Amino acid sequence: MVNCCNCWLVNIILSHPIAAHWVKAKDLSIDKIQHCVMLMGAVFAFQFPSSVYEGAFTGLQKQAVSAIINFCFTTLKAVGVLIVLKYISPDIESYFIWQAVVTLLFTFAMRWYVRKNIGVKNVRATFSTQQLKTIWRFAAGMAGISLVTFFLVQIDKIVVSKMLLLEYVGYYNLAFLLASGINAIISPMQSIVYPKLTQLVATNNMEGLVTLYHKACKWISIIVFPVGFTLIFFAKEILFLWTKNTTLTNETAPILQVCAAGTICNCLMWIPHFVLLAKGNTKFGLYQNTIASIVLVPLLFWWTSKYGALGASFVWLAVNVGIVLISIPLFHHLYLKKEIWNWFKNDVFIPLLVAVILVFGARYFQQQFFNSLNVFTIVFLLMAISILYVLIIPETKAYLTKLFFLIKRK
Repeated sequence: MVNCCNCWLVNIILSHPIAAHWVKAKDLSIDKIQHCVMLMGAVFAFQFPSSVYEGAFTGLQKQAVSAIINFCFTTLKAVGVLIVLKYISPDIESYFIWQAVVTLLFTFAMRWYVRKNIGVKNVRATFSTQQLKTIWRFAAGMAGISLVTFFLVQIDKIVVSKMLLLEYVGYYNLAFLLASGINAIISPMQSIVYPKLTQLVATNNMEGLVTLYHKACKWISIIVFPVGFTLIFFAKEILFLWTKNTTLTNETAPILQVCAAGTICNCLMWIPHFVLLAKGNTKFGLYQNTIASIVLVPLLFWWTSKYGALGASFVWLAVNVGIVLISIPLFHHLYLKKEIWNWFKNDVFIPLLVAVILVFGARYFQQQFFNSLNVFTIVFLLMAISILYVLIIPETKAYLTKLFFLIKRK
């Protein structure tokens, strides 16, 4: 917590230069922008310790509890802010104050549960060099990956905020926020799959590792593709039904489509990344993200200056397409030489093809029979896509059948 407070202190010191010389805004005063920057720093500082507590939940085998706490506070953050903006103050500062308060409560809730379950009572924390000696290489590699990944994911927001008006920064961030919902849906996979992969590597169970690898990769594809392609094909409709703002919809929809495509590609690397970490290999991810950052930065300045926020979103897509085309084949060559064709055909291509056909078919059906979309039509189309997808994909069909007989037996 001390380090987080130090980070926030640095943010407070830099908030005025950022507000005065970095952010481009027509309608907001420098003081208001400075307050928002300080509050954003608070959100980041308060959220940082939660990653440590997430690791403790995994060690305690309490991933389900962690998921429930995450869901509750994420819902509180998203729904609560709407109430605050509607009934208390429709102001950007109110938005960030609510985000900071909920983030702080979330971190303390995680801390309370972890300390309660590991039985910490009046124990003074001490630094152990002996413990550090056994894990320092892996810890240093993970720290390096985290820092470079943070840079890779955040640098586009920094560049966009410097080069574009705040209005267009908002469009870009909104599109990226919606696209990141794809990641949020599959985030529980980490706490479920990664510990099991580590166990299989530790017991040298290569057959079990390969089986779990393909199973996890396929489930990632099954979840990600229909959600991602729905965002791509129905971007305008979803945005307009949500915001009721034509200008915002027209500006944000193309960015959302590109961001969603990039996020789909990014998700395909999740399970290979978990396998690498299970094997103790942090160099692969560190080198990959470092090279991606070197390519990303000049592209980001070039395409943002030339094409605006849409250009920045294409950089995100280009980097992740590069990871799929280069990193994943290289990973298979190094660790799972005979599995790349199986990965491509069964784990990726079949779910991809089914998702594209169904979502494109739903889009064609909508254009032929519904001139304008409303909430009922969107829900109907999404339900139709979901039902057909579940019935066509063997894994989902088998799971549904198993669940049906389990309920029937009870």
